[in-house]
Amino acid sequence: MMLRIAHHSPLPFMVMVAFLWAVTALGCADRATPPQASAPSATIVSVEGASTTYHTRDWNGKTVTVRVPSQSATDIRGKDAEGTVRGTITSVDPTSHRVRVRTSEGQTVVLTMAPGALAGMKPGDRLVFTIPEVPHT
Repeated sequence: MMLRIAHHSPLPFMVMVAFLWAVTALGCADRATPPQASAPSATIVSVEGASTTYHTRDWNGKTVTVRVPSQSATDIRGKDAEGTVRGTITSVDPTSHRVRVRTSEGQTVVLTMAPGALAGMKPGDRLVFTIPEVPHT
């Protein structure tokens, strides 16, 4: 009696494995891609019309009044319910990375931004920025 050994081609199996590997690689590559920054960020340097006054003493015991400009987002007037503020750039200082913005309420806010974010900004340009809501703890 002669025994026949059937020989099947491994090609369909290899094609299926390659297809599954490709689908898995594409799915993982999508998750591995870092998210793109949606917009530049800024830090509040000062808010016009809002400050804190401290009374302290110098080395000789003399009273000194110190006024510190506000850096609080809560002092910015004219923001809508989502925290969006609309304004016009009044000056751009690329050396200090600062932008002065006059809000729709007439208040001046000084922001510091990354040098790349300042590229192309000039006085007279409209600027819209959003103040994130502070989580309540």
